[in-house]
Amino acid sequence: MLRRKRKALVMYYTKTGHTADAAEAIARGLESSRVEATVKSIFDVDRGELADYSMVALGSPTRGGRPARKVKKFMKGLDKKALRKKTATTFTSYARINGRGTLRRLKKLLKRRKAKKVVRGVKFKAGAPLSLWQGKDIKEEDIVRLEELGKKLAKKGR
Repeated sequence: MLRRKRKALVMYYTKTGHTADAAEAIARGLESSRVEATVKSIFDVDRGELADYSMVALGSPTRGGRPARKVKKFMKGLDKKALRKKTATTFTSYARINGRGTLRRLKKLLKRRKAKKVVRGVKFKAGAPLSLWQGKDIKEEDIVRLEELGKKLAKKGR
């Protein structure tokens, strides 16, 4: 009997590119665990396509200790059961204010859309405070942590 290939969607919002880089790292971790990973900006996600995935990862930069408004608006625009039976995780970049609050709020957004299990997310420092300037890149050890998050999501999403 053939098993269907497991699929994951890694969604993110970014202004300077750091959150997009993190999404790619998570996708590499998923792919190394034999999960087909698709990486998309939230602006490119068709709400109907969420049904095609068994796992999702949601990423946002930290803005004032919270997720970006555009991420919250995107999630609130989803059907109340859009993530039903899906395993999910979160990730955030921050420059000054620690991303712990952002991870907590992203998890709440996923739970409100009925994600069955939310794997503990990853926060990483990158960028520059209060600026559109790209600032510091993601550290190599944070890239490794993000790839491990992808592997953990793949393991929990069985």
